[in-house]
Amino acid sequence: MTYKDSVIEQSTVQKLLWNLLPLLCLLAMANVLDRLDLSYAAPAMGSSLHLTSDQLRTANNCFYVGYLVAGLPAAGGMLVFGARRWICGIVIAWGVIAMAHAVVWSEGSLYALRVLLGMAEANLMPAMVFYLTEWMPPRHRSLPIAAIVAAASLVPLLGEQASNLILLLPQWFGITDWRWLFLVEGVPAVWLGLHVLDALPQNPPEASWLPHPERHWLITQLRQDERHRSPGGFFDGLRSMANWRLAGARLAIGAVIGSLGMWVPLAMQQTGYLAPGVGAVIMGAAAMLGAVGAVVTGLRWNNGRWLRRSLAIGLALIGLALAIAAMLSNATAGVLLLAAVAALVPAIAALTWILAPYLLAGAAAAAGFAVLSMAGTLGDFCASELDVVRHDVSTRCLILALVCFAAALLALGMDGRRMAGTAASATAGE
Repeated sequence: MTYKDSVIEQSTVQKLLWNLLPLLCLLAMANVLDRLDLSYAAPAMGSSLHLTSDQLRTANNCFYVGYLVAGLPAAGGMLVFGARRWICGIVIAWGVIAMAHAVVWSEGSLYALRVLLGMAEANLMPAMVFYLTEWMPPRHRSLPIAAIVAAASLVPLLGEQASNLILLLPQWFGITDWRWLFLVEGVPAVWLGLHVLDALPQNPPEASWLPHPERHWLITQLRQDERHRSPGGFFDGLRSMANWRLAGARLAIGAVIGSLGMWVPLAMQQTGYLAPGVGAVIMGAAAMLGAVGAVVTGLRWNNGRWLRRSLAIGLALIGLALAIAAMLSNATAGVLLLAAVAALVPAIAALTWILAPYLLAGAAAAAGFAVLSMAGTLGDFCASELDVVRHDVSTRCLILALVCFAAALLALGMDGRRMAGTAASATAGE
């Protein structure tokens, strides 16, 4: 590469990041916020509609049902309409459905809307990663993917504070506090969705903000990547054993993420050494460190050479931390270890999505990315159900540790020779 080429590359990548990444990060944040709305509104909503905790839990699980049912069909729809149009459509759809929660009047209506919300949200992250593969050369994909994961990981911390403020709104126009919550937090998704088609070009030739030399360089790089890969059909993505192994890692990470939000507060209640305010500060710091860790991961892992081993090591470290937390007699030390897990999880989640485009391309990638997203959601669902059958933090941590160790073995066992395309075989294995 000549000096002139390196200058063009640096300038092009900077323009891509500044023009594509901010909106994608905001979409990811709005997605997580609307998914968590029910947990924020549950106390006031349950009291107003006379819903029990079991009914609210069932409503939360209805979201997972809709997500899992719609995952693969949504991937097919994305291939038909294109990633950009599909992102626009699902963002507007889920924003409208999230706002519709404000008019819930019964248990059945809540269940129906949660299923619809899960169906609407099913393919956002896969569609965004797929969209980035159409724009970013392989060696530059890791940072934007990691930044999206980092942005989403901050939402539980920021969203809770914002939701508490919204719940303090007075009863204007006869609308109660929890109904305002759904209305106010659904609006950003609709607004962002309406801007997708204007803000995100369909493909590099349509990027008016790229000068001709940079546009030419980008198109050339993307074509070279296509020549070195062998994009498979939709069902090839479902037959990829490497992708299924990666889905095992996504399931484990989903289970850990879903568990931390439920178990850490319980662990804090079990210790007399940590005041609730101190615990909240610790977990807030962990969330911030996790976001930074995800971005650092994106900066460091800009090729596939060590991705598989790094993912396996990260999962093993999480499993080890959870196993130690389960055996500690000091609850304060256990909470601190769980906070360390929370700080590590976003980086490992980013690794799974960074690795995914090395495994599959084309229509196979659309199916494979959907499988990964569904696996993460299934892990979150399992965490919810585990909360029902196990009532002590130690047992839960041990179960999660075993899941993470198993996922680490799956990640380590991914065979680079079976990854789709020459480039994947050469870089994503050892």
